[in-house]
Amino acid sequence: MSERAAARVTFRGVSLPVIAVALAVGSTLLGDSMLYAVMPAQPEAWALSIPAVGILLSANRLVRLVTNSVVAVIFQRLGQRGPFIGALVLSVVVTLSYGWTSAFAVLLVARMGWGLCWSTLRLGGFWTVLTEASDDNRGLLMGSYQAIVRLGSVGGVLVGAALTDVVGHQLTLTLFAAVMAATAVTWIIFSRQAAPDKQPTPQRTDGVDLRAVLGDRRLLATCSGILITGLVFSGLVTASLGFYLSSHFGQQVAFLGVALGVTTATGILLGSQWLPLSPVLGHLSDRFGRVPLISSGFGVGAAGLVALAVTQSIWLMLLAIFAGFVASTALTVTLHSTAGDLAPPDRRNAVLSTYATFLDLGSALGPLIGLSFASLAALQGLYGGAAVLLVAAALLFWLAFRRS
Repeated sequence: MSERAAARVTFRGVSLPVIAVALAVGSTLLGDSMLYAVMPAQPEAWALSIPAVGILLSANRLVRLVTNSVVAVIFQRLGQRGPFIGALVLSVVVTLSYGWTSAFAVLLVARMGWGLCWSTLRLGGFWTVLTEASDDNRGLLMGSYQAIVRLGSVGGVLVGAALTDVVGHQLTLTLFAAVMAATAVTWIIFSRQAAPDKQPTPQRTDGVDLRAVLGDRRLLATCSGILITGLVFSGLVTASLGFYLSSHFGQQVAFLGVALGVTTATGILLGSQWLPLSPVLGHLSDRFGRVPLISSGFGVGAAGLVALAVTQSIWLMLLAIFAGFVASTALTVTLHSTAGDLAPPDRRNAVLSTYATFLDLGSALGPLIGLSFASLAALQGLYGGAAVLLVAAALLFWLAFRRS
């Protein structure tokens, strides 16, 4: 198959380069996602306190406030493929280090290294999707990319949590590193054989471009929306769910006559946030517009958080968690697509790195806030406050786009 023919191959309207890069990026999330399910529920496995866990789960996101801009400049000067391969290799090393050390300083360095990796992998993935996409299918391609990438998150939280309960975290993370290495080699081979037909628009070498965001009310609302989404869902809820469940039920959660370890239960629930809904939601946003889906996502997410803050019923907890995760998926896909819609072609690297920095700021603050209070009552109060924040975000977004 020729290079151009390989690039034109599609599966259900999704081009092969998008599928390939999504699989490569998704595999790197195995170890990172596992930590969010296991560390808050079993901090003693690493001899850590809950506040220390919050610091580690936020460190990779905080460092990306710097590395997003650095990677945008590196891509402009060195191209995408070399840095992308380097990030794949480093992600394997980082994942191994999670399993074979309990020294806080080493884990902190590893988490910061993962932040650099994710800045590189995410921008490379976004760039591939937007290069392949048109105005008619940007939501579909972004949703499909997100669905494939999040298979790694599902594997990390579901398989990682279950295996940890059986064989321990060290062997589990070693197995994940082996899978990541195999996937990286596969992408490296594919990327030598297939190249996209479309050539990137020449880019300016700026990193983060706050002026472009502040000068466009729609970009500002989009970046603010993803910051709040990251703060509430990727940060607060994801990092604190294990603590929330263990505070309610202890070390075992009984449901329909079946008792599950709290780590396994946390993994199952976190895995539910990455059900393959994003292609459908992305396609709907292509057909009916981004604003209705984004406004609905903020509203549904707020309702779910209010329920978590007040309920004692396990059934209502499950419904609220699922509603919140569906809202998170809708918001992530449509906000990513909106950023792609609004980014000027000649400044796409700069705008996307700025957008990613807003997301990372919110995602980094979430675990720090959610795990800094070692009581269930304080966490429930935070959930209620987060619901108010989501309602405010919906209003801000509607005001920014009401004339569009």
